[in-house]
Amino acid sequence: MNTLDLAALQKFTAQAQKLQAIARDLQPFLELVRDLDGKAILPADRLIRASEAAHILGVGKASIGEFVRAGLLTPLYVNSDQRRFWLSEVKALPRKQPWTLRSE
Repeated sequence: MNTLDLAALQKFTAQAQKLQAIARDLQPFLELVRDLDGKAILPADRLIRASEAAHILGVGKASIGEFVRAGLLTPLYVNSDQRRFWLSEVKALPRKQPWTLRSE
């Protein structure tokens, strides 16, 4: 005959409560993922060159400099003169014009 060990039941209950606390802590993260709807996956983010950013946006490399001056892209400088951009920031820009580069 199987008997229920009171100590084992208490241990199981304590573990279940810990799991419930973890699930509560994860809820905001899960809601964020649901809101993203697959549009951004943060771990896949990486730094790309200006030429790659230009290719993604369908513009010339010179336009990337204009986007930086307009505040649409933020460069990260490596080796003091090489610009890199976060892929997620580039992908967040619209793929086609109009971009607002100058205030009127």
